[in-house]
Amino acid sequence: MKPLHDEAVDAGRGTRLAPLFLRLALALAVSAVLYFAVDQWTMSVWNNEESLIIRVLEAGPETPVSGETEQSFPMLQRTLRVLVLTGEQRGITGDITAVRLAGSGVEILPGWRYLLVMDTFEDGEVQYSVADAYRIPSLIAFIAAVCLLLIAFTGWRGFWALLGLAASISVLIGVMIPLVVRGWPPVPVALASVLVLSSVTVLCVVRHPRYRPAALLGSLGGMCCGFLFGALMVTLWQLTGLAGEGSALLASTLPGIDMRGILLSAVLVGAIGAVLDVGISVTASLSELVDYDPDIPLRRLWLAGVNVGGEVLGSMINTLILAYLGSSLPMAILISSAGVDVLGLLNDPYIGQEIVQSLAGTTGLLLTIPVTALVFVAQEALARRRGARQGEAGA
Repeated sequence: MKPLHDEAVDAGRGTRLAPLFLRLALALAVSAVLYFAVDQWTMSVWNNEESLIIRVLEAGPETPVSGETEQSFPMLQRTLRVLVLTGEQRGITGDITAVRLAGSGVEILPGWRYLLVMDTFEDGEVQYSVADAYRIPSLIAFIAAVCLLLIAFTGWRGFWALLGLAASISVLIGVMIPLVVRGWPPVPVALASVLVLSSVTVLCVVRHPRYRPAALLGSLGGMCCGFLFGALMVTLWQLTGLAGEGSALLASTLPGIDMRGILLSAVLVGAIGAVLDVGISVTASLSELVDYDPDIPLRRLWLAGVNVGGEVLGSMINTLILAYLGSSLPMAILISSAGVDVLGLLNDPYIGQEIVQSLAGTTGLLLTIPVTALVFVAQEALARRRGARQGEAGA
């Protein structure tokens, strides 16, 4: 026979799980409703003259374009039966011949929706091509689903975390990037943006106001150390920030832009998230220790911060390094496929830029731990002195 205590525990768990499953179901339902709402709204406002949203009803086999087989860029064509969903021809069904470069473009599946581009030549001939898949509603729905599931699991903590993330993205996209485009120096703008988004993140995530300065100063201190280390590597390795097609295109589009400053700004922005994670984790752990034992020795508090940071550091370094490696993986494969050996690969400027970001971010993570622990201990020591003085004055 099961003890009554166990039955009560099981019943309590059941009552706690029921609201959780209800919140999860509600999150998924809201995401589904949002999908259809965004889809309808997009269809009603889509007025892009260069492309139409279509639904492919039937797709024939692909064949080489006649007269193009011997060219260096062979073209393929296929007959499609499509239903036009936007524009003046909305609701019309017809057959078209879509062309594309061999080896490029998306896979066309009947029943799916795509963006159809029409190119009109001087002789009046119209050429159709499928530019991309139509993914706006599902994109919004997936983002909403992840955000709502986070809130369903974590409650108000998840809400404030998402609020901090939204503020950070707004600062980067709405302030930092436009200022750099207007000609402002990238590094000072990046430093100011990192300061603002770090402050907002700490304000939204750290619950106790008295511990927020330690998390903020510790994270910024470690980030500044990593940035200086990255600047040293860029100088010694003579990196220009022009490696990669995107960088070269940016330099040609905006002549006079400081590409080396853009590279250093990328170091700051790319690592600040992981640095904040470590700084806030160390601060949260130490604050729990102080709440549990207000008289814990400061030396023991310092050791606890360093030990906790060391545990967090292992996974965060993997996250940071693998993120940079994943972003540069296509270019690394391309360079390697050209017959470049390992030494040549290491000496490539593009790989050098990725190494700078990885090492600078790792250095920032590493130094954030002692800096955060030191600031927290110093703040706690000052608070205890103030408490002792107030006690003496009251006596």
